[in-house]
Amino acid sequence: MIKIVGLGPGTAEHMTSEAVREVSSADVVVAGRRMLEAVAFLTRARKVELSSSGMAREVVEVLERESKYGNVVLAVSGDPGFYSLARKVTMHFGRDNVAIVPGISSLQLLAAHIGRSWVNVASVTLHGRALPPRSELAKKLLGAEALVVLLGPAQEAIAHIKWIAEDPELSGMWAAVGWDLGLPNELVFEADTLTDLVRCPYVGKMGMLWLEKP
Repeated sequence: MIKIVGLGPGTAEHMTSEAVREVSSADVVVAGRRMLEAVAFLTRARKVELSSSGMAREVVEVLERESKYGNVVLAVSGDPGFYSLARKVTMHFGRDNVAIVPGISSLQLLAAHIGRSWVNVASVTLHGRALPPRSELAKKLLGAEALVVLLGPAQEAIAHIKWIAEDPELSGMWAAVGWDLGLPNELVFEADTLTDLVRCPYVGKMGMLWLEKP
């Protein structure tokens, strides 16, 4: 059995008791470097570090190889159901061979910080993806109450915000951005328009944008 465990942002206070239990009892923990460091205090299990790209093919190959050592946990940041590798891993190994332990997602954290519900909120990720037509983002927002955009790290995130703000339909939307959500250095900025938000100076390791109709 492979268990995909959501660790939230990776801090101890945001990990669920179920996540802690599963990681602590694992024989093998597979994760990126940051998540392996986050659970180092919980387990002496065999640890396998994934590359920073976290490609689905690499993850599947690692899980197939490491399953011979016993109970395997694939530890992911946030929630496994929110832009993680859970879907592809489950499709490859089959639902009967994969269990998923949910975690706190960046979407939940940002919604809480800005006092919003995340019901009827559309989402898209630009992190590590080719940029879609901006019209697709506007279309997603048109059919929802808000749109959240997973931006990725540092300069990539800043470039994405500026790129989105070039769209006349999106530039006037109420906007917020959260940096390093759930981590000790997290920051959240809000602005009356996306154009105003572009001027926010802070750059973190990972960003998420919230766009909402005025």
